[in-house]
Amino acid sequence: MITRIALAFFFVCPFVLAEDYELQATVQTPDITFESETDIGLWARFHFAIHTENFDRTREFYRQLGFTDGISGFPLTNTHAMARALGMFGECQYELAKGEVLLFPGAENTTGIDLLQWQSPFNAEPPYAEPNHLGMAYATLMTTDLIADYQFLKNKGGEFLSEPYGAPGNRFIFMRDPDGVFIKLEESAIPHSNDKTASTHIMGMPYIGINVSDIEVSIRFYQRFGYTHIRRINEQTLSAEEAAAWGFKGPARYRGADVAITRGDRHRLRLLEWLEPFNPEPAYPPPINHKGINRLALTVPDVERAVTILKKQKVPFLSEIAPCCSGTDSDTGGIVHAIDPDGVFLELVGNLKPRPVPPQPESCPPLEIRYPD
Repeated sequence: MITRIALAFFFVCPFVLAEDYELQATVQTPDITFESETDIGLWARFHFAIHTENFDRTREFYRQLGFTDGISGFPLTNTHAMARALGMFGECQYELAKGEVLLFPGAENTTGIDLLQWQSPFNAEPPYAEPNHLGMAYATLMTTDLIADYQFLKNKGGEFLSEPYGAPGNRFIFMRDPDGVFIKLEESAIPHSNDKTASTHIMGMPYIGINVSDIEVSIRFYQRFGYTHIRRINEQTLSAEEAAAWGFKGPARYRGADVAITRGDRHRLRLLEWLEPFNPEPAYPPPINHKGINRLALTVPDVERAVTILKKQKVPFLSEIAPCCSGTDSDTGGIVHAIDPDGVFLELVGNLKPRPVPPQPESCPPLEIRYPD
């Protein structure tokens, strides 16, 4: 069965400028073809989330990397249904201190970061200590001049795990953001135009790194979402120097795969199964409020259709769909979180028929939606 629909995104298409954004935007995109009854229509990576202890400090860090634009004005409080969508089942409402979707003007692909500082509830435990921890582990930024960017960021106080590793055009280095989140800088072998006025030579975000316990299980799982372009990474034994660039003091081996969608922004994820050293500690449990990198948001045309399809394939979900995000009856989109085999939260964002705001529990005070000053 092949169905054609006019695709409209709740939130915003990843390529829309911040000044064109509205809280309840409906953005027209090219028609999409559902290739089968199990095709959820995954179109793009909207953003991934970073939960910070100090919004202003972390915002400035990403501004230096090139995330100079952004979308703000989101409600600081929201409905109980929205709290449930984040696994905060015992909360009447959550409360944010600050939040912004960070954007990278002129980037060659989707680069959004949902930077949030939670007021309540917030889990301030440190992020993953090493980049081989199960779960969503790091974001990769592509640069045309790794050495220049390394020197610039080091002079700004950047924390790096090592010196740059590799040959020109094929180098990489890991750094930490102010909250301890791993960022991988990777050098492109292909020359690209670059804004000469920019502080760095960063030009995009080629992939998000996710560590898995069983690469075959994870490949099959992500294929259900539409990651059907698979490029396997054969088992790699790292040299002592390369292992040190990953932050390891001993031997290191992994295998994996790059998985990508074949429509929309064609984004990819890098799935790695670490054979040595292997850390069996699971990914962050719910609620989705842990300090660090957390939650990958993916856009689909119809969130209810996507959930129905995935549930038939035994994909687990954290909660039911929540209308998002104004807290009013006019919301035209919804969110829900699927959970991958290692506990990574995949937020599906898509169209949802407007409906009344779900009632607050009887034990809760009246709903109050507060916005930033």
